[in-house]
Amino acid sequence: YGEECRSKMYPPSGPTFKGNIPTYVINLDLPPSKRWDNLMHDKKTELKTVVQNIKDIANTFFPSGKVVDIVDNKIAHLTATLPYPFNEELQGIANSSGIPLG
Repeated sequence: YGEECRSKMYPPSGPTFKGNIPTYVINLDLPPSKRWDNLMHDKKTELKTVVQNIKDIANTFFPSGKVVDIVDNKIAHLTATLPYPFNEELQGIANSSGIPLG
C-alpha cells in the first residue's frame, strides 16, 4: 500500500478524487424488471468488472472453471424462488447489464 494517510480532505480533492458520486432514483412505480435500467446503463462496465473479479477469485481456488459455470448456467433458476419483486429485479439487472443471471 503506497498511499499516505491524509487529513483535512473534506470536501474531497487530491490525486485520487474522481468527482462527485452521481445520485440515482430507483422508481418503484416501474415494473420490477425495469427499475434498475438507468443505473445499469451507466454502470454496466463497472458491474461487469466486479463480476469478473469475483469469477477470477473463484477460478483461483477452483481452476477448472466448473464453479463459475455452475453459478452462471445451472443455478440461475434459483432466482425464481426469491419473493416478488426481488426475482424480477434481478432478472431485469441481468437483462440490462448483459451479465448472466447466475
